[in-house]
Amino acid sequence: MICSEVFLGRERIGAMDETTRNYLWLNYATNVNPRLFFELLSRFDDLSEAREAVQKRDLGQFADVSEAVRDRLIAAADDRFLDRYCAWLEKNGVTVLTPESDAYPALLSEIDDPPSVLFMKGRLPENLPLPIALVGARTCTDYGREVATLLGEQLAERGATVVTGLAAGIDSAAAKGALNADGADCPVIGVLGCGIDVVYPQDNAKLYERVIERGAILTEFLPKTPPLAQNFPIRNRILSGIARGVAVIEAGERSGTSITADYAREQGREVFAVPGRITDPMSVGTNRMLTRGEAKPVTCAADILTEFCDDAGDDVLNGAAKKVTFTSLGSVGQEIYMALLQGEKDADELLEWIDCSAQDLNAALTKLLFAEVVKQLPGRIYALDTIHTVVTFDQ
Repeated sequence: MICSEVFLGRERIGAMDETTRNYLWLNYATNVNPRLFFELLSRFDDLSEAREAVQKRDLGQFADVSEAVRDRLIAAADDRFLDRYCAWLEKNGVTVLTPESDAYPALLSEIDDPPSVLFMKGRLPENLPLPIALVGARTCTDYGREVATLLGEQLAERGATVVTGLAAGIDSAAAKGALNADGADCPVIGVLGCGIDVVYPQDNAKLYERVIERGAILTEFLPKTPPLAQNFPIRNRILSGIARGVAVIEAGERSGTSITADYAREQGREVFAVPGRITDPMSVGTNRMLTRGEAKPVTCAADILTEFCDDAGDDVLNGAAKKVTFTSLGSVGQEIYMALLQGEKDADELLEWIDCSAQDLNAALTKLLFAEVVKQLPGRIYALDTIHTVVTFDQ
């Protein structure tokens, strides 16, 4: 397990330093437009002097910006405005991260248009453990929800950090799975498409609190910003940008998840996809990514982690095998386990051993594969995965 004793977050909230106040001023004025923010920032050697000039209504350096931006520059330049702004952030336990902050995620600095300001609740390790984004459909299947939960838990157990959008469906399931990893330092990061004080969907209120307690919630959107549809494609570049890899669990024919995968490829991130049934509408997107060679197939967390073995280190890939109880495998899963104790078998051989339908066998095998109780060998041969999982029998 990767550990970090130094955390940067709500424990260190204090009076905002002048650099942060100036970033908040310009960020408010540009209204979540990083390209405009950094273009304006590049005009000044001293942002404090620029704000002082605006306070005096000297807008010469901003003559080419829109009237709306100039109005916001003037409004936010007032010290009383910034005092109230900073007081609200501190009162609500919000940390402000700028590219000058030690806690600003290093990977985000590499993308074309990094967030000019990030609002955070919770905590981040100083050196973020291997971050992997798990994304997928909001209206997902039971299969997708189960896979997201299993992958989230497996990744967090091995020291990775699960990055999720905290939306309904796959996002929430992945977060809940990561939170099941009791010993993980920072199991999950949620990246929002709304203000830091806005819970969306509202049903996720308790999940938000659990994520804040164990990890962090981040957003570049100003407080009070509602979850507008146009915010989420903007948010998705952060989801992929903060991660080393993106795994798509379910995606329909036209899915916003594909935007995140596109960002990931543009940013040089690894892209993975979970295969699904060819008759399932919610697997059209993932299966298409795989057939086009746009993503690597995932059947368990190890398929993702091995891609980062040099970066993740042995602690991630070779952690102690987890334990599951025999009764937790379910009736068909138990019969598969007992059959494979006798040696490797293909699906037809398992059907000869087990009194069940092919559909029930495939469903149980899928669950065992993602739980890393069983592994699949070439030729669709199955064997027990004794490296990652130990099955214990109830007393």
